[in-house]
Amino acid sequence: MNSVPALRLQGVSAAFGGRPGLQDISFSVNEGERCVVVGSSGVGKTTLLKAIAGLVPVTGGTIEIAGADRTEYAAERRDAVYLHQTPLLFPHLDVFENVAFPLRVRGVNEADVQNRVARILESVQLGAMSKRRPHALSGGQRHRVALARAVVARPSVLLLDEPLSSLDPALRSDVRDVILEIVRAHNPALVMVTHDLDEAAVMADRIGVLVDGRMAQVATPADLFARPASLVIARLLGMKNEVRGYVRDGVFTSPLGSMPIANRVPNGPATAIFRPEALRGAATLNASHTSSNGLERLDCTVERLIHRPENTTAQLRIDANGAPLLLEAAVDPMSVPVVGESFTVSLDSRRVAVFADVSV
Repeated sequence: MNSVPALRLQGVSAAFGGRPGLQDISFSVNEGERCVVVGSSGVGKTTLLKAIAGLVPVTGGTIEIAGADRTEYAAERRDAVYLHQTPLLFPHLDVFENVAFPLRVRGVNEADVQNRVARILESVQLGAMSKRRPHALSGGQRHRVALARAVVARPSVLLLDEPLSSLDPALRSDVRDVILEIVRAHNPALVMVTHDLDEAAVMADRIGVLVDGRMAQVATPADLFARPASLVIARLLGMKNEVRGYVRDGVFTSPLGSMPIANRVPNGPATAIFRPEALRGAATLNASHTSSNGLERLDCTVERLIHRPENTTAQLRIDANGAPLLLEAAVDPMSVPVVGESFTVSLDSRRVAVFADVSV
């Protein structure tokens, strides 16, 4: 792998609308690496891609591509390709000529055009459809044509703007696999934005989190989901359960009991936040004793069940030291409780993040 990052942003700022927009963005992506950027709607994800591509001006900082400062370069000279979430193909050209277009614009000789287009169409499983027009293709096939056209000129950086959001689940899986294969085969640095955390976790080598126009954290999926850097990030990552409490000398105490915490949190009011999977239950009634992680095991009652395609969770009412709490817990798909059922839960402290209370 090249020791120089394929893409490096240093202190990049860019306005969008009437707002300050992106502020002091710094991160790098290596050749063949996949960086997926997540954030709430309107936070600047698309603006970030367009700034890298040269489609919106930056108001500060530098953008380096393949080791060269391209901050002031026009979009066509950036060596970066931006792909909109909706495939934009030339309706009057067949698949082959749609993909060949960037090479023809660059004056590539005909023999190379024929060879490179044929190879990329085979890699996206469209070799037999080279003479079809876009209107004769399915949605997933049009996405694959657009991806083939984006990489046929071998850009250093490939920028994908919510490439799967408009697809149904079956097509989404198909196009996702094509994207992964294209990056493996052609080695561009990939920067992709999405609002779908599951999609980000599957696609990314590293995930960047945009908060209020700033890159708040960049980490591997495993590190990010295990150790979010702030309460805001933890909420963005879908950690649904929050419990207020107090930290003293490395121990967090709340209505759920007391537990040691691994991260450094100053003494004072604090909030614990955790996923439904951190709550563990047992189908026993009226049990209350101390669990191995130092937290009391507490009685709870199932208030309602929440069914999703990927799992089922239970909203639990926990009467902890006289303070009723509503928390969401994962349930065993082979033994789903019923509303009104009582059992006992405890909290796995290894899956809990604790943050000092600031302005939340």
